[in-house]
Order: sequence, then structure tokens, then C-alpha cells
Amino acid sequence: MEMLNPSDPQHIGPYTLLGRLGEGAMGAVFLGRSAGRTVAVKLISPGLAHDDGFRARFRAEVAAARAVPGAFTAPVVDADPDAEVPWMATAFVPGISLHQAVMLAGPLPEPAVRALAAGIAGALVDVHAAGLTHRDLKPGNVLLALDGPHVIDFGIARAADATALTAARLVPGTPPYMSPEQAMGHEVTPASDVFSLGSTLAFAARGSDLFGTGEVTAVLRRVVHDEPDLSALSDRLRLMVAACLSKNPADRPSPRDVVAFVEQDARPMAGAWLPPVLIAAIEQAAAVMAPSQSFGPGAAPAVAPTPPPPPPFAPPAPLPRPSRRKLLLGLAGGTLAVAGGGTGLALALWGGSSGKGDGKGGGKPSPSASLTDPARSLANGVVARPLWTAEIGDRLVQLAGAGHTVVAVTGTYIRAYDRSGRALWEPLANQSDNNGYRVGGMGGDSLAVDGSMAYAVSYAKEPLPTRVLRAVDLATGTVAWTVGRTGASVMTAWVPGMLDGVVYVAGMTMGGGGIGGQSAFVWAVDPKTRQIRWQQDFANPGMSQTMLKVPSSGSRLLYMDSAPDRSSATLTGLDITAGGKPAWEQPSPGPQTALSSLEALDVNWHDGPHCSAGGNFLILSGPLYAVDPANGQVAWQAAVQLPLRAFAAAPDGSLVYGAALDYPGHGLVYAFDAKSGTVRWAGQVPVASPGTVAIQCADGQVYVWINGKVWALDAATGAGRWSFEFAVGSPTDVSRPVAFWAGGGQVYGAGPKGLVALSASGK
Repeated sequence: MEMLNPSDPQHIGPYTLLGRLGEGAMGAVFLGRSAGRTVAVKLISPGLAHDDGFRARFRAEVAAARAVPGAFTAPVVDADPDAEVPWMATAFVPGISLHQAVMLAGPLPEPAVRALAAGIAGALVDVHAAGLTHRDLKPGNVLLALDGPHVIDFGIARAADATALTAARLVPGTPPYMSPEQAMGHEVTPASDVFSLGSTLAFAARGSDLFGTGEVTAVLRRVVHDEPDLSALSDRLRLMVAACLSKNPADRPSPRDVVAFVEQDARPMAGAWLPPVLIAAIEQAAAVMAPSQSFGPGAAPAVAPTPPPPPPFAPPAPLPRPSRRKLLLGLAGGTLAVAGGGTGLALALWGGSSGKGDGKGGGKPSPSASLTDPARSLANGVVARPLWTAEIGDRLVQLAGAGHTVVAVTGTYIRAYDRSGRALWEPLANQSDNNGYRVGGMGGDSLAVDGSMAYAVSYAKEPLPTRVLRAVDLATGTVAWTVGRTGASVMTAWVPGMLDGVVYVAGMTMGGGGIGGQSAFVWAVDPKTRQIRWQQDFANPGMSQTMLKVPSSGSRLLYMDSAPDRSSATLTGLDITAGGKPAWEQPSPGPQTALSSLEALDVNWHDGPHCSAGGNFLILSGPLYAVDPANGQVAWQAAVQLPLRAFAAAPDGSLVYGAALDYPGHGLVYAFDAKSGTVRWAGQVPVASPGTVAIQCADGQVYVWINGKVWALDAATGAGRWSFEFAVGSPTDVSRPVAFWAGGGQVYGAGPKGLVALSASGK
């Protein structure tokens, strides 16, 4: 989103242009307003405007699109295909794209996916009845509004098929969401849209592309030949989505069949159809509809001052009101994709800046940018060189270490390396529960490390299938001792962290006395006695999600669990001096209260640096909150406009570092005072594409991982030291944990061939 260029028109038809949304194969897209309507205006490029064949097809497509009802779409409301430069205006839906929503809040809950299925399928019924085929149905072309989902950019892409795209031998569409017949260049029918519907619903339920990302031909090969993994969907949804994804178009249900299927199981929904954090984002985006929210050529967008953090123990403050420009971006960026075939231009901004800095310097901050200005560039162009690479042969799911030893964990074994990359012992067989994915449940890691031992959860068969904690000697790789629980089958277990030499394990059991024979548990394991010092069980109806956070100091653990219907989350302080008994209970703060989405997108560490600082617990619930361990009250809230995606504390606990994505332009990095939440420094680094975010702190530097690329920043000022791409050219899957650790003067991450080590200096 940018202000109008000098060459851009001031008006198109009856619409005054307020700003430029983007540019694609068919032309430019603008935000326009007439006396009574706000619209998205597409102005066809001059090259196509002089193509008589294109103009005729465009005229026919506009006429057909006008016949599509608007209940579940963004309909065409005005057009002039015979103008000197043809244009078209579509209704402007106040909402955010499905892609944007999942990047913000993670996978959608099942009721929302059902509502999404009915709404998109209903839109396809109308589109197909008008004689159109969408051809590019994907998360970026589905808008989530307060009244339900809306489908945009239907059918218009066909006008360009026989012009530039066909001449270039390109297949219109977006690879991960194409149907097999579309991928092979065969005839595209309405059944192709149903396949794309299945892929889109799977994305909403999984939080990631069903057929992956990467090199286009590889993605299309998977679309044509591979059976998709639908394990993240409930049984009923899985059946319906699997039918939509049939390789044979004749085997797919019609959109009417999908609507009927969802209505068959329909249950009344209490309240909004989306999680609170998405409702807040939609309401924030809708403010652009106010008449005062506009700007034209030469008008500087207003900048809203950052409000001070709330006083200690005050109720959480609402999210800050963004500037006028950010309001435009938050809505306009999420509401329109330029339909020109190819992969299209997905304008999936989520309420941040345009990716152009202050609009004058191409992303460069002004010379007077202050230390706390998020527009301050933290990049310096220095690229680190790897010290060594160790081939692993399996997907890394965790890296941890102590001193000059790094421990590498996969789903099948554990290895340890010294600073030179020398393997210290033969691989130790290990079956970890994450196995490369973020598994629902307690959360955390498979392993924790102290000075001489690694404490790893692993699978055991005897006397019944269960999980046990093994102590592995870092020097030799031998198992020094094992401890487990008798009388119950441990279904899954994690090691969130260690506190004062005690190892804490959390997980789920069958036959443990909970409702339906299920219970959640916490163990406190004493390495000195090699026994479970105490254990606490918690009823867990319906396999509700839970988390355990282990701080760097203090006498309380933070236990988080969801309501039986997963509609809200509760915080509980466990007193470790009283055998883990609850000391207090509080509702989780913030707009994002359902634990199914709390920290689900990126945060996969629950150890001290990643859950505590300044004597407080730290949690992400949309904003970042500091919670007093004495009573569970909010001590402060980070006063930044975008929701943080990851955080970590400095080793001394004085600062907390957080990162957010201003997709698709920047990663915004902040340093907060751990006692007050005040911003000490801020800045931005360029981001090529969205993905996972993670942070580690060591050796006087903060390391920010964004989609496989790490930025090393000075911990005191944020000044850039160097950057390095661990996963080049392949967006990281948000459903997988990040294998990334720093310490002992080195930085370690998962690269294409295995474990990669860098020097903290980057040299």
C-alpha cells in the first residue's frame, strides 16, 4: 500500500482514489471512494487496454461477474470496459484474508472451519451459477468478515488467459491450491474450484499449505500424485475435505453438497464465529471505512503515538489504535488480490506498514530515527560464514546445549557435538513425541540440558506403552538412569525446563484418574535422588490443551489449560515448595484467550528465558503480557501495535526481546524493560516471506530467526551484526518447531543438509 504516484489518476469514474493497493499482471489496484461507497478499483494496464481481444473478454467477464450475488462474495459494483483504460470496481469487504488470519492466530478452531466451508462453498454455488470458474481460490482470496467469509477475484482472471499468460505458456493459478487437472494444463471446470476449496480448508485447520511450498514443479507434482495429510482435521471434516481433494474431478462433491454436509452437522454457535484476536483485527481494519480515514497525493499519513504501558495490576489495555495509513493497510492489504493469472499478487498485509519505510526512503529510516523507532533499520548487509556442517540424515526437531557442547535431537535419535563439529558419541536411539511437528498437548521440548546431563523424554514399551525420562551423560552418551510412572500409560510427555536443579516433565496419561480415564500431569524429577520428587494430576476432559512454563527463578510454575470446549484459557500458579499444589488461578489476559491459539504459531520453548524475566511470567495472548507469579495479575503489557510472534529474555533477565511480522515487508524487533515493559530499543529487518519466528539470546547478542533466516543484533542497542540463511529458498512450516540454539560463542541451526554452526562474530 502506497500513496498515489504522480502519474496515477486522481479519479476513476465516480471514485476518488485514496491510495495504491498494488500492481499485478492486469494492472494497478486502488482504494477508491465515492459519495456513498468505498471500493477496490482495478485499472487495466495500458498494454492490455490496447489488445482488442482482451478488451472483449474483459467486457464479457465483467458482465458475467455482475450476475454473481454478493452474500458470500465481493461483487463487481461498477465497471467501464469501454473506457480508454478499462476499469472495474468491486465491493470493499471490511475484513482480513484467511491467510492473514492464520498467520496471526494459528489454525482455526473446528466451528470456524465449518463456517468457513459453508461460506466458501456457498460463494462457489453463486459463482458457478453465473457461468464462472474461480480458478484461483486460495487463503489470500478468502476474506474473513464479522458476518462470515467472502470470496474475491472470481472469474476475472480468465480474461487474461489468452493474452500475455497464454503467450508465455504459463498456467494461471497458485501452485499449492491448484487442482491436479489445472496443474497438468487440462480443462478447468467448477470441480477444480472444489479441489481448491479442500486445500483452503485444510490450510485453515492445519495452519500450513497442504502440499507444501518450494520449487513450483515439485509442489505441482505433489498436487498431482501425493495423498494429503489430513490428520489435523476432525473425523467428520476429514471425510468431507478428502472428498473435495479427490484426484478425479468426477469424484468430488459439488459446492451444494458441501453446504448440505456442513448444515447436516450444524450446531448453534454462541457469539462470534472467529477467535477474539481475529474479531479485534477485523474491527480494527474496518475503521478505514470512516470518512476521515483517507489520504491523497502529498498528504502525510498521521502517526499515532505509542501509549504508555498500563500501571501494575491494571486490567489489560486495548490494542493501540493504529495510524490512518496502517488502518488502510490492515484492511486494503487483506482484501484484494490482483487477478491476472500466474500465481497472482496476494496483498496479505496484516495491519502493518507498507514495506516502504516512511514512504520516502525506500525502507531506509530517516537520519534522525531514534533508538525506539520501529522504522530504524537493523540490517547492515554483513553475511555470516558457516564454521561447519554436520550431516544429520533426519529432520532436526530441537537443538540445545551447555557450554561448548550442542545436542541435536531428531524424532529417532540424539547426538552431541563439540565446538569443532566433532561427534562426541554414537547416535543414541530416541523416540521423541514431537517427531518434527508441534503436537497438541503440554508443549515444550523433548530434552533439557544442564552442565553434564541431557534429560530426554523417550518412548518405552514395558510394562505397558509409556514415556520415561532418561538422563544421558553428555560426555559419553550413555543412559545414566531412567525414571517413569507406574500404574498409568503416559501418552505424551515433554520437558519444559529446569529450575534449581530439578527437571520438570509435563504430559498426558490414560488411566490416570481424570475424566474419561485421561489426566494431565506434572512431575518434579530430582536428579540427585533419581526419583520423582512430587507429581500433580489435573483432570483433562476432552483432551483439552495445556501448557507448563518453568521460569528461571522463583517458587512458582505457570500451568495453563483451556476450558473443556477450548473457548478460554486459565492460568494457574503451582507452588513447588508445596508439592506443586495450585497457589492461585486467573483467567488468561488479552483478546486471544483460547489456549488452542495461545502461542501456537511460533513459541515452542517454555524454559526460563522463554517464559520469564524480571521476576514475572511472560505469555503471548495477542499482545505480550507480564504476569506476577505471586497472584497471577498482569504486571504490564507491551505497548506495540502488532502482535508479537516470539520473545526471549536476556540471560540476566533485565530485557525482553520480541519480534513481530509486518508482512510482507519487515520483521519488527523490540527490546522491553523486564520490570516495566517500556520499549528500550526497536527496529526492523527485511523479510522476504512469512514463516516461523524464534528468538535466542547469548554472548551479548539477540538472534532473531524469521523463516529460516537469522539476524544477529547487538543486545544493548539492536544494531545489526550479521545475518545468515539456514533454510535458503524454502519457507519454514509453521506446524514444525524451530531447531535453533545459541551459546558458548556459537550459533546453531537446522540447514538443508543438517546441523550448521556459526561463530557469534559471524566470521
